[in-house]
Amino acid sequence: MSDTTAGLLREALHYAKHGWFVFPLVPGTKRPACPAHPAARCDRSDPWCRHGHTSWEQRATQSVERIRRAWSHRPYGIGIACGPSRLLVIDTDVVKPGQPATASGRSGEDVLAELVGDRPFPDTYTVSTPSGGIHRYYRTPAHLHLGNTAGRLGELIDTRGHGGYVVAPPTTIDDRAYRILRYGRPAELPAWIGHLLNNPPRISQPSPDRPPAPKTPPAAPPAGPRIPLPSRYAAAALAGETARVRMALTGTRNQTLFTAAVALGQLVGGGLVDAYTVRDQLREAVVDHIQAGAFTPVEADATISSGLTRGILEPRSGPHQGVA
Repeated sequence: MSDTTAGLLREALHYAKHGWFVFPLVPGTKRPACPAHPAARCDRSDPWCRHGHTSWEQRATQSVERIRRAWSHRPYGIGIACGPSRLLVIDTDVVKPGQPATASGRSGEDVLAELVGDRPFPDTYTVSTPSGGIHRYYRTPAHLHLGNTAGRLGELIDTRGHGGYVVAPPTTIDDRAYRILRYGRPAELPAWIGHLLNNPPRISQPSPDRPPAPKTPPAAPPAGPRIPLPSRYAAAALAGETARVRMALTGTRNQTLFTAAVALGQLVGGGLVDAYTVRDQLREAVVDHIQAGAFTPVEADATISSGLTRGILEPRSGPHQGVA
């Protein structure tokens, strides 16, 4: 066993000992090594899938025997399944070279600092990513079920919870390693963050002690008045389109996202649902694809905006009209 493989095995066992569920990643990538096939191509030949497709989250483990068996022969990266581990990881990112600048011109760390303000935000176990991002790990109470979000806490801030995972140190991507910046047991997630994730603010209110920020052009055309709740038809369309986006296979992800944004944009134009709700749900639907490197958050937002723009210009108000 090489020193690299031995080191990864040692750390995987360490994470499991501290109560986290781990699974192997294809060496040098963020992709889960198990299963090696998507749900749409599961033929039940994998022993783990005898009774139905079993995802990386279901295969994540704390078993010393299974971890030793997985990491004894190849230098697999380490993935931590956040849901089973009762973790919520706040991921602040930076604008990558070649990407368009953010509307605010700031980094995810700047946005997070402004969001926190004077509210409690304890230091916690913290990791730096090869791309310049920061992962902060927090423990979640048993009663709180938080999934993945993209941009819900602010620009360039994602979160990983149930249905999501993070890449753990000392995994290396393109010869650059994830590194621990702050050791120690993860702090408990501040209640106010859990509240924001379950009840995202729609409109930012300026602080009374500073003037309102200058207005910036909207990412998509005006969508008309906000609708409190989508109709039953719109809710079903939202569920169907976001499910298709989540299930999209490699090579079809961007087109699937665009098509879904067009279809839902038509409902926005028809007054059945508001653009904010559509944008939020599509952003959440692509979190795993972004994590897998299919596209960046900026690219995903651009695709969503483009699709919404086209759909809003071709409104429909019910199932009797065609989909573009």
